[in-house]
Amino acid sequence: MLANQLRLWRLSLGFKQQELAAQAGVSPAQIVAIERYYHLPGPEVRAKLAAALGVNESQLWPDLIKAEV
Repeated sequence: MLANQLRLWRLSLGFKQQELAAQAGVSPAQIVAIERYYHLPGPEVRAKLAAALGVNESQLWPDLIKAEV
């Protein structure tokens, strides 16, 4: 699941939701919405989140990236 992947990466790297949001340049509400399955992030937000976490998009969103190809 996308939300689980984001949450697992965020926690494993020691980010709080607010910290990740600030690092990625998105609102904390977006992080909450994604992690609670309320919102599916678009390509731009996915790229920002992956960059903020220092991972490749395909690592963070493997199922979504496969579906888009």
